[in-house]
Amino acid sequence: MDIPIFYAVLVLSLVLFVTEWVRYDLVGIIALLTLVVAGVVPSESAFAGFSNPAVVTVVAVLVISKGLEVAGITDLAGRAA
Repeated sequence: MDIPIFYAVLVLSLVLFVTEWVRYDLVGIIALLTLVVAGVVPSESAFAGFSNPAVVTVVAVLVISKGLEVAGITDLAGRAA
């Protein structure tokens, strides 16, 4: 029964990512928590991926890009191009 639940969560997540009805960070967390509650992902290892350097790098890039956007630097760079 795990595979149909996984694919249902995957398809719903993709729809939400593409349509942007819900923020992408919330979609990811909700999808993970749904899979944990359904028993597809073991609760002991549910958040183990957050210690991966790739995940930390992506989060750092998102934080830096948001900071540049709020500071107005992305607008300046866009006008200069």
